[in-house]
Amino acid sequence: MKLFHLNLLYLLFCLPVVTIGPATAGFTYVLRNMANEQPIFLFSDFWDAFRQHWKQSLSYSVMWAVLAGVIAISLRFYIAGTETYPWMFAAVMLTLFVGFMLLLSSFYVMLMIVTLDLPLKAILKNALILAIVCLRTNLLTFLFSGMVFAFALLYFPYSFPLVLVILPAMGGFIICFNSYPGIKKYAIDPFVEAQAPADEPPDETLFRDEAPTSGE
Repeated sequence: MKLFHLNLLYLLFCLPVVTIGPATAGFTYVLRNMANEQPIFLFSDFWDAFRQHWKQSLSYSVMWAVLAGVIAISLRFYIAGTETYPWMFAAVMLTLFVGFMLLLSSFYVMLMIVTLDLPLKAILKNALILAIVCLRTNLLTFLFSGMVFAFALLYFPYSFPLVLVILPAMGGFIICFNSYPGIKKYAIDPFVEAQAPADEPPDETLFRDEAPTSGE
């Protein structure tokens, strides 16, 4: 029932298209807490994360839209060019690979925005690292969440009622449930260990830009 209410809340706040980024931050924060079985106060938690993280989430959503547009245009250009220049097939494959890695890294960006106190540049770099380091988990996340969104696209407009009711929240929950353990293992736990007494040497961490702290 909470997923249903969160889904409606998210879609409502996404209606002014410019607020999709901050709305996704609030959406992700609530889903992260659900995945970790933490208590939630649906509207207040959503709204607090919306307000607190609107700058980074908005910047990222604009960046993601631009990159997605560039990749789509590049693919169209390279695919058309393969009829005349067969070597352009390599460019098609490279563009698909870059787009896929950006998609896998997107599983982590919003989660880190609402969890860690890091600049956006560091979050993007660390998300790309996690896309590689946690590749097996990311492929499973892509498979299961992709099935949810593929169902919505393939059966649209018949799937529209389910989009309103549950599908975005279901897909988002899968992403948060699978991706948060990677952030905890490679960002949060090493930081906590680094706060141990000096005679206990901390483990190495991938996240070197700035010490992460809770964003809650």
